Amino acid sequence: MTIEIIRPADRQAWLAARGQDVTASVAAAVLGAHPYTTPYALWAEKTGRLSPDTEETEAMERGNLMEPVVVAMIRKRFPEWTVTYENDRAYYRDGIRRIGATPDAFIDRADRVGTGNCQIKTASEDAFKEFWLDPDTGDVVPPTWIAVQAITEAQLTGCAWACVALVVITWRGTFQLHIIDVPIHLRLWNRLVAKVEEFWAMVASGEEPEPDWQRDGAVVMDVYRDSMPERRDLTGNTELDMLVHQYDRARVEAASAKAVVEQLRPHIIRALGNAEIGETTNWQISARTAHRSGHFVPASQSRVLRVKPRKDIEHASF
Repeated sequence: MTIEIIRPADRQAWLAARGQDVTASVAAAVLGAHPYTTPYALWAEKTGRLSPDTEETEAMERGNLMEPVVVAMIRKRFPEWTVTYENDRAYYRDGIRRIGATPDAFIDRADRVGTGNCQIKTASEDAFKEFWLDPDTGDVVPPTWIAVQAITEAQLTGCAWACVALVVITWRGTFQLHIIDVPIHLRLWNRLVAKVEEFWAMVASGEEPEPDWQRDGAVVMDVYRDSMPERRDLTGNTELDMLVHQYDRARVEAASAKAVVEQLRPHIIRALGNAEIGETTNWQISARTAHRSGHFVPASQSRVLRVKPRKDIEHASF
């Protein structure tokens, strides 16, 4: 495996380098194990059907700003370790397999043989409890997609071992540092390499993966956002015919439900009068006046109606 190391001059050059590969941060998508990227979304981006989102999100900004802080924490907590942190966006890529990674830091420890790759992550206290903490054992376990990222970075950088340095930002505003070793499972790595090869073969063939209809709806709409003045014969697609029937029925039912909602709403508001909150036998009602500075609010939208079951009622009587 021949690895090329690219040291980009700026962020745009770094993004351009990453654009030609499946990168470590989304590599788990080809395994169907990424929470934010699907195989279809990855395909849409790499084939140019979907422009890559190059804008730095708030979470990305937090991660980038926190990297030097996390490195400083590691050095303070473990002064006997040697931490190498360049912060230069060095990009490591296997040009044949078209897999790439931007490692965060490297660590040398007396208790480990060779240099280790260190992936830096931050999380809120709620996210830590939901995604990182094993509820049965209390162990801190990285999510699968982050483990795949750490393993990919270790393989591309030639590291002997890998870890994740996680800083939890607590509700009190304090920082908790966790160093989590990530075993380098060669079987997982080989499976990833095979899946990436299949992915690029699909891209080259012009085929496309089946969308995950629970997650890819917005991506599909973006891919096919432009229409052309042409007609397509779909009479042989019986499955589509059934889907169109379901869509039409749901559309009619939704319109009917909306009409019922609009009819019932004034009945409830009239019973409530000018009071903001009211209660029935089973329901709590609130209808506060909506205030929108500088905008005219129609009477039909002037009060925001919300209903929810009363918490003090165990069994509703309808």
